[in-house]
Amino acid sequence: MMKFVYSIGLIFCGLLLGQGIRKKVDTEAIKATVPVEKYIRHIQKFAILGINPIITLGAFWGVQITNIKFIALPILGIIAITLGGILGFVVSKRMKHGRKQTGSMFVSSSFTNLGNFGGLICFAFFGELSYAFVSMYKMFEEILYFMVGYPIAKLHGDNETNIKTKNPILKIITDPFIYVYFVSISIGLILNVSGYVRPSFYQNINEILIPLSSIFLITSVGFYMKIRAIGSYLKECVAIASIKFIIMPIVIVSIAYLMGLSTISDGLLFKVVIVLSAMPPAFNSLIPPQIYGLDVDLANSSWLFSTGLLIVVVPILYYIVNMI
Repeated sequence: MMKFVYSIGLIFCGLLLGQGIRKKVDTEAIKATVPVEKYIRHIQKFAILGINPIITLGAFWGVQITNIKFIALPILGIIAITLGGILGFVVSKRMKHGRKQTGSMFVSSSFTNLGNFGGLICFAFFGELSYAFVSMYKMFEEILYFMVGYPIAKLHGDNETNIKTKNPILKIITDPFIYVYFVSISIGLILNVSGYVRPSFYQNINEILIPLSSIFLITSVGFYMKIRAIGSYLKECVAIASIKFIIMPIVIVSIAYLMGLSTISDGLLFKVVIVLSAMPPAFNSLIPPQIYGLDVDLANSSWLFSTGLLIVVVPILYYIVNMI
């Protein structure tokens, strides 16, 4: 439970820090000559391009690739992320959104908070054993985000790269946010299969880098977040929340049941899937809109609205898993 409280505290501290910096900029408490927004973007890029690749490399280096007993879990994770994005895209088109809004709807409905919220809620509900199931469920999460989600978001953006580069394939392979992550995954996997054991100190390094990267990224989110913007995107917020908390749980839990997961590990595996199927948009869903010039307010509003609904969703999940 302390880890859950720690994670929630980290999230709110980062958001408050970002909002505090924004308020000081807006009230000119920080001189206009200080390029605060430029610094925020540098910090954001440092976390994604500098810190996260080290974390990712270590994660893929240390993971027990040959010890996958429940292949259904990563398959369900892939289905959830993919189907969520498709539903968001379809709903956006039905709402007759422009390209920027569609890109934000896509990442908001696809990217899911499986780690900071999903993993910690499972830990609070079921204990340490559930962490292994969470890790397997989200095994391909970041690969899908950076290899599929980011490129699709980029194609809907309107930044200088998109204007100058007409070839969509070239847009993808020349984007540092994509190929740096690909390289870190590749190196991690090569080291994994090479037989070289990951140094024990790597875990200590990640215990520092993971919260450091989180606070950097969450602060940047807090800086750009506009709480009042929710009123302008209420329909979009309700649509995203409906996808995340109603449609996805029904679909994913039904598939898991048909696959017979309710009979494994005394039902624990099934309960973990129930929790992970009903998580709000991930922090990562707020990064592509900022990087690629999508509708930032739409993405922020959807994230804030859905995350706030956890106050209602978490008790419902607790009741459901304890009834099974």
